[in-house]
Amino acid sequence: MLNASSPNFSAMTESLTVHLFGEPVGRLSRNTRGDVSFAYDEAYAAGPGPALSPALPLGDETFTGTRLRAYLEGLLPDDQSVRQRWARQFGVVDEPFDLLTYMGLDCVGAVQFAAPGEPIDRSAEYVPITDAEIGERIRGLRADGSTWALPDEQWSLPGAQEKFAVARRDNHWYEALGAAPTTHIIKPGIAKMRHQAEVEFATMRAAQRLGLTTAAVEMLDVDGETALAVRRFDRSTSTAGLITRWHQVDLCQALGVPPSRKYEASGGPTTRQLADLLRRVSSTPEADVRRLSDAMLFNYLSGCPDGHAKNFSLLFAGRQTRLAPLYDLATGLAYGSRDAPRQAAFSLGGVRNFGESYPKHWRAHARDVQLDEGERVERVRELAAALPDAFQIALTDDLGGSVGLNLWERLAKNLVPACHRIHQRWQSHR
Repeated sequence: MLNASSPNFSAMTESLTVHLFGEPVGRLSRNTRGDVSFAYDEAYAAGPGPALSPALPLGDETFTGTRLRAYLEGLLPDDQSVRQRWARQFGVVDEPFDLLTYMGLDCVGAVQFAAPGEPIDRSAEYVPITDAEIGERIRGLRADGSTWALPDEQWSLPGAQEKFAVARRDNHWYEALGAAPTTHIIKPGIAKMRHQAEVEFATMRAAQRLGLTTAAVEMLDVDGETALAVRRFDRSTSTAGLITRWHQVDLCQALGVPPSRKYEASGGPTTRQLADLLRRVSSTPEADVRRLSDAMLFNYLSGCPDGHAKNFSLLFAGRQTRLAPLYDLATGLAYGSRDAPRQAAFSLGGVRNFGESYPKHWRAHARDVQLDEGERVERVRELAAALPDAFQIALTDDLGGSVGLNLWERLAKNLVPACHRIHQRWQSHR
C-alpha cells in the first residue's frame, strides 16, 4: 500500500491515471511549474461516456484552469484542517493533485486515481468493526474534527461537516481500506448545535414524507454515542454482496464552479443556471427541474440554510442522467439565529430571508425555472400545509423519545407560525 513511508512518492509521480467504474479513462498530469491538466484517453473520448463532469466533456481537449480545479476540489473536504492533516501525514502540500494521489481510491461517484500502471484495486480490503469501535471513532471525531479518515483508509469526501465513511455488508459494519468502496457516511452532527444529527435525520425524513426523493438515513446509537448514518446513493449492493460504484458530480462541479462559490450570495450558481443545466443534461429534464424547485421550496419553507449548489448532484446510472436524491437537509429553526442563519442559500424569487416571501416571489421563482406559475404557487401552499405534520411525525415517531419530543417543541415554535403565515398569504393573494 502507498503511504507516508513510500519514499519520494509525490516526486516520482507527476501523473495519475483517472479511472471510472474501475477502467482507465484519462490522465491527470502536473508539469514542473505545478500546473495541472487532464485529458481523456482517445478511445474513451470516442465512446458513449459518461464524462467526468459536464464541465469536462468528452473530446480531445486538454483541460486546465478553473473548470478542472473545481472538479478536483469538489472531491476533497472543504475543511482545511482535514486537508492539512492529510498533507502532513503524507509529507505533501495541500493541493488536489497531491491529496488525491493518496486519498483518491474511493471518491464521490465512480472516479478513482492511481499511479500509472498501479492496479486500481490495490490493497482493497474490508476489516470488521464493532459498535464499540464505531463509538470510539465518533468520540474521536467530536474531540478533533480533523480525524475523518484512519491512516490506512484512502477515501475522500467533500463538505465541511465532520464525517467518516464505512461499508455495510451482510448487516455488519466494516472499515474500507485501499480501493474498497464505502457504502455509508457517518455524521456525528455539528458540535456547537445540540442534537444536530437528529435534526438532520428528521428533516430528511420529513422531506421524504412530502414526496421528495432523499438519501436513506437512520440514527445509530452505538456505545453510548449517537450519529446519523447516510446510505450512499452512488453505491449499490447486489444480492451477492458486490458493491458497485455509480458516478456522481455536484452541481458546482457540473458548472465548473469552485466550492468556495457554492452559495449564490458568494457569486455562485443561480437557480436559473441550475435549471438550465438540468434541461441540458438530464434524461428527464422537466421532472428534474420540478424536483429541484421542490427542494428549494422545501429548504426555504423549513428553514434549511445550507441548500447550496454543492448539495445538489447529478447521478449517472447506466445511460440515465438524473438529479440525485437530496442530502444534507437540516432545518435551522430548532436553533437560535446565531447558530443557524435565517437565510436560504438560494433566493426564492428574489427573497432569501426566511418568512419574507409572498406569492409574487413564488411566481418569480416559477419564471426563473420556467415552470407553471399557478402550479408552483399551489405547491408552496401544499408544502406549507403539510410541513408541521411531517416534522412532528419524523421527530416524535421516527426519532422518538425525549429528544424527539424536545426537538419538536423547539422547532414548532418557529415552524408552525411560519407555515400558517404562508397559508394566509396564499389566501390573500390568490
